[in-house]
Amino acid sequence: MTSPIDPICDADLEAFVDGQLSAERRMEVEKYLAAHPDAAARVMADLLGRDELRLAMRGGALHARSDTAEAAQRLERGLARLRLMARLRRVAAMAALITLGWFAHAELGPLAMTDSAASPRPPAFVEGAMMSHRTALMRATMRSQPQVHDYDADEMRAATGIVMPDLPRDWQLVDVQVFPSSHGPSVELVIAAPDLGTVSLYAARPGNFAVIVPTAVPIGDQGAVYWQVGESAYALIGAADSRALARAAAALATQLQ
Repeated sequence: MTSPIDPICDADLEAFVDGQLSAERRMEVEKYLAAHPDAAARVMADLLGRDELRLAMRGGALHARSDTAEAAQRLERGLARLRLMARLRRVAAMAALITLGWFAHAELGPLAMTDSAASPRPPAFVEGAMMSHRTALMRATMRSQPQVHDYDADEMRAATGIVMPDLPRDWQLVDVQVFPSSHGPSVELVIAAPDLGTVSLYAARPGNFAVIVPTAVPIGDQGAVYWQVGESAYALIGAADSRALARAAAALATQLQ
């Protein structure tokens, strides 16, 4: 049995109970539940509670009294508010971390990110980004490997679950490739940028939720600036000046807040 491209999370299970998933995603959740009995038991309990509430509100086969139906309505509204508040708390926490990171970036500037001695060890996805970048450079020298000069961002998001930022107007898309990664497909855009030369914008889902502000690291003869927003991680890689690369990455990252 193959795993879904986009790993099943609690939000998918809630949407499954609420009947808000597409047919394809619902099938993926059903396969997941078939392989995870504990999760299936929780979902069945949620479905039962939902059906009982709906039946009580309709005054159906149970012929619920008016006070019972009213209580059921209050309970369902309360549960909906709790789910909304939980989601808002996650969004607020994420926004606060992003704002704090961007404030530090604005105060310290890109120079603060280029000191490799002070930088932590880069996440594993940065290594995947560098491998993809080197592969792209090799492909560019091979006449037998055609390049893709355009792509559909919405189609890419639907297929991979990854949101790609819009490129500056003076950046020229040279190639687009989808590569495998540890937690599903990754996307690489090879770009010719006037001030940066040939760079790669790499994106993947690393399998964890985090907020990482743009952080620069040198890797061999290339420079890399990586960041993460929620469940998607990004890296801008090239041989350009580290300050210019950091500024470009910060502009791209700002779109994803």
